[in-house]
Amino acid sequence: MHEQRLTQWEAISLMVGAGVGAGIMAVPYLTTQVGFLGLAIILPVAWAASALIHLMLAEVLFRTGKDLQIVELMHLYVLRGRFGRWLLWMVFALLSIAFLANLAAYVSGAGEILAGLISIDRHLAEFLVYGVSAGVVFFGLKAVGIAERFGAILLVGLITAIGTGAFLVPFRLSPTLSGTPTHWLVLYGMVMYALWTFYSVPQVVKGLGSDRRGAVRAILIGLAINGILTALVALLALGISTQVTEVAIIGISERLGSWAGVTGSLFILFAMLTSYWSVSLALSDILHERIGLPNKAAWLLATLPSLLLLWLGAWQFLTWLRLAAGVTAIVVALITIPMYWQARKHGPIKNPAWTLGHWGHPLMLALALLALFLMAAGSLISIN
Repeated sequence: MHEQRLTQWEAISLMVGAGVGAGIMAVPYLTTQVGFLGLAIILPVAWAASALIHLMLAEVLFRTGKDLQIVELMHLYVLRGRFGRWLLWMVFALLSIAFLANLAAYVSGAGEILAGLISIDRHLAEFLVYGVSAGVVFFGLKAVGIAERFGAILLVGLITAIGTGAFLVPFRLSPTLSGTPTHWLVLYGMVMYALWTFYSVPQVVKGLGSDRRGAVRAILIGLAINGILTALVALLALGISTQVTEVAIIGISERLGSWAGVTGSLFILFAMLTSYWSVSLALSDILHERIGLPNKAAWLLATLPSLLLLWLGAWQFLTWLRLAAGVTAIVVALITIPMYWQARKHGPIKNPAWTLGHWGHPLMLALALLALFLMAAGSLISIN
């Protein structure tokens, strides 16, 4: 795979594509338990926590001066020595499971939508989704960046069309707060997951080369766009849906009519395609670095098992998401903070072009660790 540099917009789109996926569609359903005002409280907190954690990883990369993925960064700064080596392989296995759960969820959701749109067999639809998704990633970072750019434009255009159509129906939104602490925790976990583009940060940094401040801008702007889209989808779902569905766009479309059904279906289809591109590219690079596979072999191992895993399993939509979010957050929570601290102390580049500065204070690191543990807890709790 020939890797080329990304433009600023392609880097931003990579972040948007990684975030606008299955999680954003599950947020409105969970918001019904706490009210839209509860989401208005949780979303800024989750965005701030996500931004801090994503920028920590960016600074680790800046201080390292090498285009490494998360697993190799852990090996460089934290998981060293005899026991560290075995623990590193365990972390690698856990992350691979989380990535595959993500990818299986995207193929499942997009396949269901495609099967309904063109009236074909569900397995055939999933295979077609896999072919388009994996086919883009085959050509590497630049191809994914270009595809994400068009995908982001489509996503914004589709949600704008649905939002415009929402003016034609009555809008009712109660500002009340409700729900138990468990409901709030679960919603927080899913909002964090909707904003979680952590594994695309190395691709953004790599794609923008020496433009460190450009990478920081891309990360923050991408997360901001994801937060706005999360809020808009929830606002529409709670305001116009007769019944808020687990996949929010479905309930919105049922209220607005057949045109919105097609538009909403296309939105979720492209949202999951863009997420698949980002996640599978990251997994492919991790496999290439960790076990030394050639790029094409790493691509195949990163993509094909998600389809096979889906066809062998029978998990429901939210179950896939909670497993992926929970496992990922637990691993990252345990290792990211000490990795950042070690990079600040021992990184080869002592004065990179950009750092967190006072935002990297130990108190902020403690808050980031708490935010990640709460994300993991919220993702793993089941509401009966």
